[in-house]
Amino acid sequence: MIYRREIDGLRAVAVMPVILFHAGFSLFTGGFIGVDVFFVISGFLITSIILEEMRNGTFSLAAFYERRARRILPALFLVILCCLPFAWLWVMPEEFRGFSDSLIATSLSGANFLFWFKSGYFAPEAGEVPLLHIWSLAVEEQYYMFFPLLVLFLWKRKRSWLFAALVAIAFVSLAYSEWASRVFPSANFYFLPSRAWEFLAGSICSFIELKRQKRGSNPLSFLGLCMIGFSVFYFDETSPIPSTLALVPVVGAMLVLLFARQETFAAALLSTRAFIMVGKISYSAYLWHQPLFAFARIRSIDPPSITVMGLLACFSLVLGYLSWRFVEQPFRRSRDRLLPSRRGLAVSVSVFLAALIAFGLYGHDTRGIPWRLPEPIKNFIAGSEWSKKCLIESGSGWDAVPISSCIFNSSHPQTYAILGDSLASALTPALAKRLDGMGIGLEQITHSFCAPVADVSMVPVPARECDAFNAAAIDYLVNSKVKTVVLAASWQIFFGQSRYVFNGEEVATSDVRLRLRDAFDQTVGDLTSAGIRVVIVYPHPRGDTEIAAKVAKLMHKGMPAPTITIAQDEFLQQSLPSYAYLDDPKDRHVLRVDPAKIFCGVEAGRCDLAREGRAFIFDKVHFTPAGAEAVADEILLALRRDDMVAENGVAVLSPSHF
Repeated sequence: MIYRREIDGLRAVAVMPVILFHAGFSLFTGGFIGVDVFFVISGFLITSIILEEMRNGTFSLAAFYERRARRILPALFLVILCCLPFAWLWVMPEEFRGFSDSLIATSLSGANFLFWFKSGYFAPEAGEVPLLHIWSLAVEEQYYMFFPLLVLFLWKRKRSWLFAALVAIAFVSLAYSEWASRVFPSANFYFLPSRAWEFLAGSICSFIELKRQKRGSNPLSFLGLCMIGFSVFYFDETSPIPSTLALVPVVGAMLVLLFARQETFAAALLSTRAFIMVGKISYSAYLWHQPLFAFARIRSIDPPSITVMGLLACFSLVLGYLSWRFVEQPFRRSRDRLLPSRRGLAVSVSVFLAALIAFGLYGHDTRGIPWRLPEPIKNFIAGSEWSKKCLIESGSGWDAVPISSCIFNSSHPQTYAILGDSLASALTPALAKRLDGMGIGLEQITHSFCAPVADVSMVPVPARECDAFNAAAIDYLVNSKVKTVVLAASWQIFFGQSRYVFNGEEVATSDVRLRLRDAFDQTVGDLTSAGIRVVIVYPHPRGDTEIAAKVAKLMHKGMPAPTITIAQDEFLQQSLPSYAYLDDPKDRHVLRVDPAKIFCGVEAGRCDLAREGRAFIFDKVHFTPAGAEAVADEILLALRRDDMVAENGVAVLSPSHF
């Protein structure tokens, strides 16, 4: 195939917007469409090479895949190797587990499936994923698996059908991408069926090149550049790509490939030394840019400035040149190349991929290899775990409540109980310790997903046992010697559902709220009627990310005592629907404990999820030991106040929340 300098220039036009978009330059809101342009170029070149070799009778699948391996893998392996030490030193366990997963997926040419499953391309956290950009490489590799086989099959069977078949598949893929962009936008972005038409657009150009006189066109080639430029500057993350909208950059790339000949302005521009050089190193530069940006964000306490990101973008070009010059070229040149034999290449690649997969599996199975972190960070994470002891899970086969091993301080003459879901489980150790000091035992009766509301459960499958569990728990309590029961649950989640199961019947009607209120009132009433004092633990501030991990990450970056907050108004807005239910029972034997008094108000208008290096919430919901201790102290304060009032013969007044 005859070398065309303007195609290298078009590669530069494709790669620079992608790099600048990922760097955060607001002008390049549609810079991600550079990947679409890359796909068109790839389809054009691969088809041109295959057709030329088919006509000459020299095409070989083994040789084709060897060329692809020499083109793609050496630089990719280098970048991955360079990522490993930085990930080892800087990345927290959960993210390192995700990084390990990406090593496995990359090795198996399935990174697009992983990142579709894990997170969106435009999600805020995507900027800290070092190998996120490999999704496009996976799509390209998957295309290489199928396309040569299809061409080879049709060439031998019905050569005259080849062009028509590719056009038909392209139109089907385009139509699918238009539909999927509305129904499955994330899968549409990542998967080959939605992207195949972009590669095939390049293939169509290759066929047209074979059948027409190769003449340039100033207007059409310039229009093609303008269409690409328009997409870069006017598309944004809300643009449904790929879809028919992607015809703008794709057709633009096609016009450049077909009509940017040396006598045209577009070809002259794209053939300048700067464009050609960036085009030659475009693949390596693309590989380097995302890890540089991701590790800069991972290591920085505050988001890196646009100046820093701009310098890193330039550095990605420097690294791109070095890896192109000293890695790509030595493996691809025709003479004196590294690993010259096909067998040697295959063995080396297989060993490296096996090592990557093995390391990735180890990182996944160990949940991010936490032992590699500095001792203070490891101790902080271990000390922040919430208690899952005695938390019954769906399908675990409980027979009766309480479980004998879940009665703490059982030697004491008086025993309280805590009833609820996993939030109650997180609270139990701290409460049991406090009550032990008062000579009181504690029975833990907790089941995941089961808020302590009789005859009601949430719809998800793990909650389907809740009806039976709550019925058994309440029946036990009203017939037991327990005279104080703490009710704790993730009330915001429970009362925020749109559908519930009432006595085995799934309901989503206008009267569901009234039925919920009645069910909760009945639960509390059944307990108080049996002479049981009920303590309701109210909602607490929640995070939108994993709080303890965020604190650990900030400490690892050099911030010794991080504080993480949410706005108090935001918390109140989240919690007010729950208050309407929790406020309703009016029995004098009901006490109310509001954790917001602990976590909110240190500074006006904010609620603390972590304060000066002490995390109160582990993930988004569950109390750390420090958070549980603070709430347990508040529970004991309410109980002591009630006991004092009762001793003085004064009616009990339920403490009010905000």
